[in-house]
Amino acid sequence: MATKGKSRKAKKNNKIDLEAIGLLLLACGFFILGFLLPFLPTGDLGATLRTAVMSRIGLAAYALPLPAIVLGGIFLLKRNPKRWPRHLLGYLILMTGLWALLMLFNPAVSGNWGVTLRNNLTGAAGGLSYLIAIIIATLGLDLLLGWQPTHIIRSISKASVNAIRTTFKAFWAARTRAKERAAFHADVSLAKEALVSLDKDLKALNTLYPGSAEIENWRKAIRSSLTGLKKPDADTLADTQTDIHAWQTAVTDFSQNRARELESHFKAEGIAGYDTYVRSLKTQLDDPLSETHKLGRALDDLRKTLALDFTALAERYRRLTRERDLAETALVDMKPRDLLRAYESHQKRLGQYVKLEADIVALEELTEQLEPWRDLSNALLRIQSEFAGHDDLKDYENTLVKELRDKGRPVLAQHEGWHKALESVEASMREQSMVFPDADLLSDDADALEHAVQLDDWQDTDESTIDADINNPLEALEDTSNTNETQDTEDELPEVGGIPIQLPSYTLLDELQEQREDPARLAQEVQARVSKIDETLSNFKLEGRVNASVRGPTVTRFEVEPAPGEKISRFANLSDDLALAMAVGSVRIEAPIPGKSVIGLEVPNANRDLIRFREAAEAPSFKRSKARLPMILGKSIDGELVVADLAKMPHLLIAGSTGSGKSVAVNTLIGSLLYKFLPTELRFLMIDPKMVELTPYDGIPHLLRPVVTNPNDAAGVLLGAVAHMERRYKMMSKIGAKNLDQYNEKARNLDLPEMPFITIIIDELADLMITSPKEVESAIMRLAQMARATGMHLVLATQRPSVDILTSLIKVNVPARMAFAVSSGHDSRTILDTMGAERLIGMGDMLYYQPGLVKPMRLQGPFISEEEIHSLATFLRRQYFDDEFVEAYGSDFDPPSLHESDASGLIDWNDDKLRGAAELVVSEGQASVSRLQRRLSVGHARAGKLMDSLESLGVVGPHVGSKPRDVLVNMEELPNIFGK
Repeated sequence: MATKGKSRKAKKNNKIDLEAIGLLLLACGFFILGFLLPFLPTGDLGATLRTAVMSRIGLAAYALPLPAIVLGGIFLLKRNPKRWPRHLLGYLILMTGLWALLMLFNPAVSGNWGVTLRNNLTGAAGGLSYLIAIIIATLGLDLLLGWQPTHIIRSISKASVNAIRTTFKAFWAARTRAKERAAFHADVSLAKEALVSLDKDLKALNTLYPGSAEIENWRKAIRSSLTGLKKPDADTLADTQTDIHAWQTAVTDFSQNRARELESHFKAEGIAGYDTYVRSLKTQLDDPLSETHKLGRALDDLRKTLALDFTALAERYRRLTRERDLAETALVDMKPRDLLRAYESHQKRLGQYVKLEADIVALEELTEQLEPWRDLSNALLRIQSEFAGHDDLKDYENTLVKELRDKGRPVLAQHEGWHKALESVEASMREQSMVFPDADLLSDDADALEHAVQLDDWQDTDESTIDADINNPLEALEDTSNTNETQDTEDELPEVGGIPIQLPSYTLLDELQEQREDPARLAQEVQARVSKIDETLSNFKLEGRVNASVRGPTVTRFEVEPAPGEKISRFANLSDDLALAMAVGSVRIEAPIPGKSVIGLEVPNANRDLIRFREAAEAPSFKRSKARLPMILGKSIDGELVVADLAKMPHLLIAGSTGSGKSVAVNTLIGSLLYKFLPTELRFLMIDPKMVELTPYDGIPHLLRPVVTNPNDAAGVLLGAVAHMERRYKMMSKIGAKNLDQYNEKARNLDLPEMPFITIIIDELADLMITSPKEVESAIMRLAQMARATGMHLVLATQRPSVDILTSLIKVNVPARMAFAVSSGHDSRTILDTMGAERLIGMGDMLYYQPGLVKPMRLQGPFISEEEIHSLATFLRRQYFDDEFVEAYGSDFDPPSLHESDASGLIDWNDDKLRGAAELVVSEGQASVSRLQRRLSVGHARAGKLMDSLESLGVVGPHVGSKPRDVLVNMEELPNIFGK
């Protein structure tokens, strides 16, 4: 009995727990059903499983949970059907067959496995796949219904099934073979076309790069593959297709690399220095000759012909650059044959550029040959006024005019011969006529001058005009011609109302006054100073002598040649002793003079020469300057007018003490640019914290915005300039331009608006550096480092040349310097990094330095009066034009102010330190977040909230850069804000 009990107990223990298995199966089924239904919340795991299952078997996934749910339910009811494995197997086979049919009819809903299997089955078994799927489905149905396998199939007549099966197999086999044969021949045709195309591409590459053995090997392999495709088989076709793919990849990569190389060649196309050619030729050819006599009219006609040739050459250059830009754009995804055509076009354009450059050089030579004829024309006009109606002079002029009309340009090279002929004619006429023998005698002899006034030809001429004509008749004639020409232009303009934009006339400036110096007195003064210098050197036992002197507008430079073995440093220490000996304020010693083996002693003149701005603006060196942004600096000691190029500087620093001529120099630079550029070509951004120097220019069309006079607004304006600079860089990068001239050239070819140059002028940098030093210095650094390529240039001026204003970062990035008179050598070192400015004598006397000069150059700056500035600005304010640039980009220069309130308007009354913070800032007279954080022992975030609350209450002012905030109330007003 005990044994039977143990056996029953063991059976009971070994009995399978169907309820647990059923519950597990039911849970699995519902879990599978749950993650298959997207609207049920199954989380990331369910979504991942659904994607994995659905992507592989498609709609067949919905058949997976049913067996688990049905069997789980049955097991949960404690039932164990005997044939459930058979039914389960039948169900799975049936679903497999149905999924196979679904795969064959609509593979898109059968998952990745279905698509892959269908591709394999369709290629291998064709239509038999449908039959296999049906057989599988019927086998599953047999098992599910409890029938013997193949019961459904065997129920059909074996004869019919065999016949249908035989017919279907035969038909499907024939169809498959035909399809494969057609596909095979189609693949062969495509392979042949690809090989022929590759051979053409390689032929084009071989033309571009002759002598390449690799290309020849490829072409031989391609021809061999074409021969093999005449009687192809499957293996040959497969090998050929593999080779074609490899060749196409290699040719494509090679073509893309060559296209990038060709793009660099495209960018290098053009004429070096074309802009310089254009500006120089345009300036010279736009300058008309006097048409008051026949020779002048003939020469001016020839000038107009040359100007027409220049216009045609410029149009040829624009056409070539436009073709280059279009070809550069078409290089993307270019095939080898297209690459060959692009290369041929490139070579053709290079030849055209060479021919065009030769034509430009030839035109430049003709233009240079035309220049001396201006003097010849004026000389002939002068002689005609003196010998009116003389037959020899008429014959000379008629012959020369006939030669110019008949032969034209070749006559320009014969200038010297015709000039000598004119001198011979003049000498002959003087021998035959009664003329004044010497102009100096006329100026010294009052009787001769009175007699000259009584002559018929000079009946209506006053004494000053006679002296001017005799001393320098050519200059007087040119002045009269220029004055009349300018006056005619002025008469054409209305007296009031708007006028179109145009360059201002020189008549807006003051008339030039003749400055006379007695040569004898000047010679005596120089000789006396030479004796003083030699005597002083002798007293200090220095061996040296003055061997030359050059008188400049401000100082006279005496060139001292030291004896062999004499130290230069001994001469350099004598500046104060020489100044004492010659009774002058200071003597600057330049030891040695660059390019000479002498020492220069610069001694102030007793009477300095005043250089008027009109004199400098009308000088040929400025009118015909080839600089991109020409600016008049002043006259050197040698008497040469120095015209610098702001584009090459590319930024300028002007510094000097009060009254040394710094502001006049700024006005001179502005006037230089105003006389050269229209508002469409150059714009100004002026910042004048002093509110007196640049405000006269307010309202001229060249200004981007009104003159900024508030130092608190200047930092925002400069940051806006930085934003505009960055926008220009983006625009330049889009069309592949490296600088503003290239951008404008390509913009003209692509019908895009051009961009003007921008000159940013700050008249007093010290005020800005005191107000917002971090923001101003940061903006200036960004502009100084990057703005050159975008056509934006800085002119910084200050009367406080200290290291806290002219920081090392500013000096490094602004290499060009203009130093005026300063009080100490320390200030001179701050500006120029060398001594010398402390010995300048003021009133425009300056030292100018830019990279490339050995030493700073001493210059005397021109003087432009306030009346001239007013007249010039008034004339420019009348001009009108459609300012598309400001409409498009003006917002760049108006960023949100740095000094707007940052407070949100919310006041945290729950903070127990609010009143304490208010009392602290009122007692100390200034407020900052860092001070509150330190004095109240709070975090930075809480200190910032306290400061915002105080600002909202009106206790402190808004944020002003890096400076502490202003306190707006006193201690007695706090109870009104916080209560007692």
